[in-house]
Amino acid sequence: MAAAGALAGLKVLDCTHVIAGAYCSLVLADLGADVIKIEPPAGESTRGMGQGNGGFRAFDYVNRNKRAIALDLSTEAGAGVVRKLAETADVFVENYRPGAMDRMGLGYDRLSAINPRLVYCSVSGFGLDGPYRERGGFDLVTQAMSGIMSFVGEAGSKVPCSTAVPISDLNAGVFGAVGVLAALQSRAATGKGQHVETSLLESALAYTIWETGMYLSTGQVAERNGARHRLAAPYEPLKTADGHIVVGVNSQRMWKRFCAALDEPGLATEAGFDTPPSRVKNRDALQARLEGVLARHGRAHWLARLEAEGVPAGPLNDIAQAWDDPQVKARGLMGEVAGRRFVKTPIKLHDTPVALGRGPGEVGQDTRSVLAEAGYPDDEIEALIASGAAATERKTEVSA
Repeated sequence: MAAAGALAGLKVLDCTHVIAGAYCSLVLADLGADVIKIEPPAGESTRGMGQGNGGFRAFDYVNRNKRAIALDLSTEAGAGVVRKLAETADVFVENYRPGAMDRMGLGYDRLSAINPRLVYCSVSGFGLDGPYRERGGFDLVTQAMSGIMSFVGEAGSKVPCSTAVPISDLNAGVFGAVGVLAALQSRAATGKGQHVETSLLESALAYTIWETGMYLSTGQVAERNGARHRLAAPYEPLKTADGHIVVGVNSQRMWKRFCAALDEPGLATEAGFDTPPSRVKNRDALQARLEGVLARHGRAHWLARLEAEGVPAGPLNDIAQAWDDPQVKARGLMGEVAGRRFVKTPIKLHDTPVALGRGPGEVGQDTRSVLAEAGYPDDEIEALIASGAAATERKTEVSA
């Protein structure tokens, strides 16, 4: 029998939409919490976000491992169901604009009065205070405002470039989950829940470690540098005879090992390349010199040589090659449930492992069972459904 997750017994109400808040509760679900996804009877917006005809639906990849119920929170009856569920919940996660939950009678003050032990997590675009409090937040907008888009891209380019993956959204979700876990630990000592919050803008800024550090220390504003490290060289992709590899040479000792792996020991002391600052200063010439050597053989040859010398290096993979890598396969990050594969939360708890218990639910799939667990008799459940305040399963089409 599979071990129970670390958060088994924890009930989480997920009143989120799109990515950031949903990813927060997904992390909690993977760790064993019972997460109840609350969405409108028409379905959450990302159910319609798909591409091609292969069955991809964005919603599924941040909402599997959760039970699904459908409530119309614009009605007093629908909001009342959430308040009823909150009586016995441990965590409530929401990512609507600040004030929206209060207007529905589902804000922190209202729910914490019902259940003082409740940990209430708000993930917003810009935070619960400040001049941008009322603005809606999107990943691309906060990547731009955090400065990230000003230094992502090829060196010398004037074209704004995002990170491609929604780091503001995903980081906010992870920081939200960390905040929830911290608040639960505090509750274990005090018996009282609290309000946890994070924002997309701050979650993006928190990841500008080197760029902000350089600015605060020297006043230097980061510029685009391609895939090169700002402080070390060679620490970047390099072209071989049959594709790119990436290398990480971050010390003088590693530089000597790198030159040995290339059968170019004299390069280690060659003027212009013999010190870390000189290599950073002359990195264009260095790249040309190194790629001239690397062109003699393909990736497999050089990666074997670099590994033998203890130099950090790897192939530049596409997404298919990444998932086919033997190390990735060995670590078991890909999980399967309901005949479909999903990426699991990358946390290894050896006694209470991350697990996939269920696939993504359809709209309202678990409405009746969740309401029955909360103490609603059958006639009240049917009345809520008949009034439109609640809804039961309705399959949604994957967008082409």
